[in-house]
Formats: sequence, structure tokens, C-alpha cells
Amino acid sequence: MNCSCAHRWAFRAWGGALEERADDLTPAAGHEVTVRVTHCGMCHSDLHVQAGGFDMGGGTQSSLERSGVRLPVTMGHEIAGEVVELGPDARGMALGDMVVVYPWIGCGACPVCERGDDHVCPRASRSLGIQLPGGYADLVRVPHARYLVPIGALDPARAATFACAGITAFSAIRKLNPPTAEDWVAIIGCGGVGMTAVALCSATTKARIVAIDPDPTKREAALRHGAALAFDPGAPDALKTIVKACGGNIAGVIDFVGAESSSSMAVNLVRRTGQVVIVGLFGGQFRMPLPLFALKSLQISGSYVGSLNDLRELVALAQGTMLPQIPLTLRPLAQVNQALSDLAQGRVVGRVVLQP
Repeated sequence: MNCSCAHRWAFRAWGGALEERADDLTPAAGHEVTVRVTHCGMCHSDLHVQAGGFDMGGGTQSSLERSGVRLPVTMGHEIAGEVVELGPDARGMALGDMVVVYPWIGCGACPVCERGDDHVCPRASRSLGIQLPGGYADLVRVPHARYLVPIGALDPARAATFACAGITAFSAIRKLNPPTAEDWVAIIGCGGVGMTAVALCSATTKARIVAIDPDPTKREAALRHGAALAFDPGAPDALKTIVKACGGNIAGVIDFVGAESSSSMAVNLVRRTGQVVIVGLFGGQFRMPLPLFALKSLQISGSYVGSLNDLRELVALAQGTMLPQIPLTLRPLAQVNQALSDLAQGRVVGRVVLQP
């Protein structure tokens, strides 16, 4: 296939709208692979990318521009599609294969990458949809075939979401000690990733799940997809109400918001010896009295997306098990700006998946 031109939706200014553009695409070289995008999930972190950075707390903002990201940026890192071109050194894939793309690209040679943790590569971490053109396009160039995971007969729209929402939830859940049937796990934030965590946690653990989100529609959806209880964090005495409803036995909390208020709630929800996993990137600073670390024997960790092996395992799990299916909304790629606005305004339940 002569892949001479890629049609993309990109923004040319930080905070600006996405515009359609056509870019020349040279023939795939070396280990490169070209994928025709059939579906691309939309992630809340795309809003941070579009804005140009993250709130680091204390009035400090991270800057993608200062870290070397260059305009224009074609976002989109939850990519599924068809292999349409192989570089001369590409192995393990064939034209026509349906794949999900692992978007977190490492150097491929260091010990971190060799164990499959390319997303935290200390040498040359790049991401499709940030430093490299992503899936808000009809074609995407993947640097190496190792980042492609065949999906077989899986629905590509749902498989696309595995590349971020799926592995982010999967990796965070696996950081918890295996909960028993008597334990509760709290999921704070039931957007696309949090809703995925509710579904995966219900399918892969024995724990009872309590979902926490201010949006009643998202709470209702969480109850349909595996949560036993759901609460509004802004309700009067919400903290005491949730702890009492769970019998004071919340063994783990996964915070998919990552704000000062949500992290504070998380450390106060868990029982002694409990675990808190912070995933969200909303921003701010983490504050907690230092004696509580010892007095509650708390374990607090961060979790950033997931590994290449996580993606392979999640695809295999989906191929062998009927996982609970969170809501998906399919929209044409041409509606990307409206879809981003809907996401920013909290009007999305589950995940939006764009189709070129």
C-alpha cells in the first residue's frame, strides 16, 4: 500500500481547537509499521495535553512545550486498526492484522523496556498522541511491531480503550493486595477509566466495590457495571457515611481523579493497613499528617498507565472471558472538538471512541 498522506486532526496552538490537516507520510522504514485507524478512544488526559500541561500544585504548572513537545500535536493514544504497511525489518505482523497499539514508546533496549515497562523508560520515553502523531487520524505510524497486540475477533472499538483506560485500570487494581470477599475497594471518579476499573475489579477480584462520583448518572452506571454501593463525595458527612456503609473495612482506594480533595478522601477512607493508589492527574498537592503513615500503616503509591505486558494480558483476558462492558459512544472523528468539549464538561458516561 502506498501510504503517502495521513489525514489528521491536530491543534496548532496550546489550548486551541483541532483542525484537519494532511501530512506526507514517507514509506515505513526499518521496524516501523503503518496502521489504518478504525477506532481511537478519547482520554481525559487529552484535555491536559491540549491545554499544554498539568497542575502540579502550589501554583506550579508543568509545561509540555518546555519538555520538548512540538506543535502541531495530533492526539489520540487509544488506537485500534488494521496493519496496512510493514517496514523491511518489521516482524511478527502481517498485512490485514487487526491490532491494538501500545502507545507508550520507550528506547526498546534498556532493562526497563526489556521487561515490558516502556511507559517508564528512563532514556527515551515518547507517546503516540503527544510527542509522536497519534490516532486522531486515518493512519498512524508505529515505531516498532512490538507495540502491536493482535486482537483477533475482539470488537476493535472496545479493544482500542484497552490501550489506556483498560491497562490504567488493570495496572492500578493489580497494585492492591488481593482483596477477600469481605473487603471493600473504593473507586473514586467514575469517568471512562474509573468505570473501567469498576468493571475489571468486579470481574477479576472477590472484593465488594463502592463507587464515588458527584455525577448521579455515573453512579448509576457504576452500579450497573459491578459496584455494590455508590455515593456522592459532596454529600453532607459523605466520608463518615461511606466508611459506615462499608463496615469500616475499605482495604483499598483507587483515586482516578488525583485532586487534593479526592486524595484526602482516599487516605481517610481506608482502614488501618489499607492501600491508596493515586492514578488521576487532575492536579494539586497531596497533604496528609505524617504520623498517619505510621499510625494507620498506610501504603500509598502512584500508578501511571500500564505496561506492554499488561496490554497483552488484558487482551488475552478479554479473549477468554466475557468482561463487563462499560458504555461506549461512537462518534465520527470530524466531531472531535465537540467530543472534547463534552468530555471537559463531564457529559460523557463511559468512553467516547472516534472513527475516522
